Amino acid sequence: MAEKKKGGFINRLIMGTEKSEGYARSTLPSNRWELFWDIFKGRFGKLFLINVLVLLFCLLVAFLLFIVNNALSLYGSESAFSQNIGIGYPAVPDMAGLVEQIDVVVKQQFYLALPICLMVAAVGISGGAYVIRNMVWTEGIFIANDFWKGVKQNYFVVMFTLLIFSVIFYLVQMSIGYANLLIATGSGSKVWLSIGKGFSYAFLAFSFMCAAWMITMGVTYDLKFGQLIKNAVIFSFALLPMNIFFLIIGLIPFALFLFGGIGTMIGILLCLILGFSWFLLVWTDYSQWAFDKFINDRVPGAQKNRGIYEKVSKDDAEAIKKYREQLAQSSRTVLTRRPIKPITDDELQLAELPESYSRADLQRLQESREALYRDNEEYIAAHKDDPQYQPTEEEKKFEAEREARKEQARKELEESMKKERKREEKQKKKKDKEKK
Repeated sequence: MAEKKKGGFINRLIMGTEKSEGYARSTLPSNRWELFWDIFKGRFGKLFLINVLVLLFCLLVAFLLFIVNNALSLYGSESAFSQNIGIGYPAVPDMAGLVEQIDVVVKQQFYLALPICLMVAAVGISGGAYVIRNMVWTEGIFIANDFWKGVKQNYFVVMFTLLIFSVIFYLVQMSIGYANLLIATGSGSKVWLSIGKGFSYAFLAFSFMCAAWMITMGVTYDLKFGQLIKNAVIFSFALLPMNIFFLIIGLIPFALFLFGGIGTMIGILLCLILGFSWFLLVWTDYSQWAFDKFINDRVPGAQKNRGIYEKVSKDDAEAIKKYREQLAQSSRTVLTRRPIKPITDDELQLAELPESYSRADLQRLQESREALYRDNEEYIAAHKDDPQYQPTEEEKKFEAEREARKEQARKELEESMKKERKREEKQKKKKDKEKK
């Protein structure tokens, strides 16, 4: 036994542990936390590109918030209470509630444009959420192609989700604004109005939570919109503490805006680099954990724990065997599904040429090669319908998607070539015209 251990130590010393299957298996993410950091570190560049794409379609929302903030500042600077009107003498006899009234009027007018802005933002969010989901599933991605594929598949689900949230946001803002106005003018009970404001803020946060669940569910499952709302409400209530925790983590770049000054500058920088893709990665990774725990066992054909692997030791033979089977299954292609006849010494063999060979020897070699080829084709024809060589549903889906991508790439290439030819013809006509 001691000699065996020593040999193993010498082998590891010379070859390195990286050569063993157990070591390779141990480096794969075995839980959602490890998967998150694996994606964050290994695909940072792709996360940045996704963030840029989402940000482009969310610029209208940012612009609307900028206009609202500037309008409040402008109206405030032009109001009587902000002017130099003398010492101790009020130019307006009663200004109670004037600030709150300006706040209500500005938001009441400008936030009517929020649904339109969110309809545009839904393009970026639907595409970004789809790409991030594929990253969490550790699938190969092509950002531009997958982004627009996600838009085509999920836009309407995301759009209607954001439209519902925009209505709730508008009503909550109005209710809070009027509550502040009533408190400032002394027209109602300050205690009850403050409690109402608290409930309004809580309802808005809960609605945002439901919207986040609806987006990730809509991207992952094919559900009717009513079922989507029902499941989102259930998950928001049932996992409330964890929802709050992961929302706080995901919204860190945006929360920095609340601190003002240097916090706002850092927040802007983080949002430009990673803000949207950071939130989508955090929430998608968390939601996939929840789906594995509560949904995927009840969905026929759904795969659990996509992107993560069971942690095993390098000497765990059973786990390594399972890992090999998993790799073999994931690497099956059209070629690996082609029947291959086992090689035996008792059947047909390729003729060997002697050192001094004649034309007859060459003819015999050619005939033996043809015989081997015919025998292999007959074996393929006889076994091509065997169950082990048939593609699975996942493989059929993957191959269909690959063919669709190839077709789309071909069309894009043809379109590019047409444009290039038109450009060359235009330049040629221009040169001919100049010569004349």
